[in-house]
Amino acid sequence: AVVSTQSGHYGRAPDLTLINVAREGNEDYLFSLLTGYEDVPPGQAEPAEGQAYNPYFHGYYIGMAQQLYNESVDYEDGTIPYQSQIAKDIIQYLAWTAHPWMDEMSMYGMKAVASAAALVIISYIAMRTRRNGIRSRQIHFTVPGHDKSITKNGVVNNFTKYKEVDDSIAKMKR
Repeated sequence: AVVSTQSGHYGRAPDLTLINVAREGNEDYLFSLLTGYEDVPPGQAEPAEGQAYNPYFHGYYIGMAQQLYNESVDYEDGTIPYQSQIAKDIIQYLAWTAHPWMDEMSMYGMKAVASAAALVIISYIAMRTRRNGIRSRQIHFTVPGHDKSITKNGVVNNFTKYKEVDDSIAKMKR
């Protein structure tokens, strides 16, 4: 374990794996804390020995000196190492340490959504094809003693305005 010797006490260094989710404001708070060091404004008391002024820290005086400066890191890909870029990279790393399984969970979630969509499509196609014969059946009930002619489209022709034509066609078929 890392032991802190600053300010005379030998306590353990804080565990920063959950710092992103432990603070209100999450990544925004940490970004402001890492990049927000300023000179003490007029009217404020000077910080004590080993403290620095940071308006984003509760109480304004923090026991950590400014850690990030422009061009204090060299990136392999040629990114210009501004203080804000370095802070963003540190915060992204801390976010990953808080939830190292998040990438894997996202992949499982995408697989689950894709599988559910495929099942919905397959079940819809199966329903349309398997139930098509049942859905297209037509059942016509007739009362005994009443002749009703059923046309090809399933319309019952009992009351037509061309009754004489229908009767003559019916006689020709007999």
